Amino acid sequence: MSEEQRVALVAGGSSGIGYAICERLAKEGYRVVAAARTVDKLDKLKNDLEKNNHTISCFECDIGDAKSVDELIKQVMAEHGRIDVLVNSAGTSYVAPVALSNLQKCQEVLQINLMGAFILSRAVVRIMIRQKYGRIVHIGSISGEIGSAYNAIYAASKAGVAGLVKSLALEVAQIGITVNAVQPGTVHTELFEQTHGARAKIKGISLEEQKQHMAETTPTRRLVEVSEIAGAVAYLISDDAISVNGHLLTVDGGRVVS
Repeated sequence: MSEEQRVALVAGGSSGIGYAICERLAKEGYRVVAAARTVDKLDKLKNDLEKNNHTISCFECDIGDAKSVDELIKQVMAEHGRIDVLVNSAGTSYVAPVALSNLQKCQEVLQINLMGAFILSRAVVRIMIRQKYGRIVHIGSISGEIGSAYNAIYAASKAGVAGLVKSLALEVAQIGITVNAVQPGTVHTELFEQTHGARAKIKGISLEEQKQHMAETTPTRRLVEVSEIAGAVAYLISDDAISVNGHLLTVDGGRVVS
C-alpha cells in the first residue's frame, strides 16, 4: 500500500511535535487525521496545511477518556474506512518536588500520558489486527530512562509508555503490526516553556538560563528540533522499518550516553 492510501491518525497533532508530525506525513502523502483537545489549535493546523495544498481531517478528543477515544475511532473509520498508522504525541507534564507534589495533578499526568497511550493503542490495534497491518509510534521521553528531577511523575509515565511499547510489540509482531517509540531529548516546544519555566523557578534562574543550561549539557550543544522528531517517526512507519519493532528510538543529541 502506498503512502497516498495510508491513513495516519496523529493524537496531540495540534501543536509542537504533533504539529510537525502532521506536516511531515501530509507532505509524504499520508491521509492525515489530527486529534487534540484544543479546537482552536486544530483549526489553525487545518488552515495551515490546506494553504500548502494538503488535506487533513481534525477531531476533538481527550485520549485519557476511553469514551472520547471510541468516538474518535468511529469518526475516523466512518470517514476513511481504515487506520494504518497511529502516532501518539499527546501528553502533559507536572513539575514539583516529590515531597511537595499534588496527587491529583500527578494522577492527571498518568491518565493522559500512560493510560491515554494504552487506551489509544487498545482502540486502534483492534482495527489493525483485522487489517493485518499497522504502525504504532508513541512519543516517549529520555526522562523515562534517565529520570528527571522535579518531574518524577512525568518520567514515571514515560517509563510506563516504554514498557507498553515493548509488550504490545511482542503481542502483535506476527500479525503485521509494529509498535515503537521515539524518545526525544530536550525539544523547544510549548511544553518546554511550561515544564522548564517551572523548573527554572524552582532553581531560582530565568527560563533563558535554563534553556542555555539544557543546550550546554547536550553533546551537540543545541536543543532538538521538532522536525527531527517528525523525521524519526516517518522512518518508523515506513516500509524500510518493517523489522524495527519494540524499539525505543532516542533522538536527544547524545544526552543519554553523555
